[in-house]
Amino acid sequence: MNDGKAAYELLQAKLLQYLHSRDKAAELKKQKAYDMIGGLQKDGAERNADLSQLTLTQMHVLHEIASGENANVTQIANHIGVTKGGVSKAVAKLIQAGLAAEAPRPGSKREMHYLVTPLGEQIARVHDKLHRLLEEKHFKLYSTYSGEELSVIVRFLDDLTRLNEKPL
Repeated sequence: MNDGKAAYELLQAKLLQYLHSRDKAAELKKQKAYDMIGGLQKDGAERNADLSQLTLTQMHVLHEIASGENANVTQIANHIGVTKGGVSKAVAKLIQAGLAAEAPRPGSKREMHYLVTPLGEQIARVHDKLHRLLEEKHFKLYSTYSGEELSVIVRFLDDLTRLNEKPL
């Protein structure tokens, strides 16, 4: 029982350590994105866009708008796992910042979809580049584990996800 308790406590400590490091890494990623984006701002309409105020959700929404045809709130919300209200708020901020625009969906007078502006397209490319760099970094880590080890990790993460989905 003592070994089990020690293993549990070590696992709990490592999980908390990971969560804190993930939060710090997210902030560093955000800062790197802002540094890369900083050179994109020019005079004109873009000068009103305070790009350092973009949230991670807004960056993901912008990426979805840039990569999808006729992107609408429902499609974006379903794809990135954010509420439709969250997507609507993010889109409103992106439009206000001059990074996205709203237009009627072809063939429909009522339904709207979103498009990126030229600056929005540049920022979406920066976001995509950062995702690719992160995926490469993760793949290098994954390749250090055997298939069996990866299966155990996947099972643990699935169990942890299910646990988080259940209310207390």
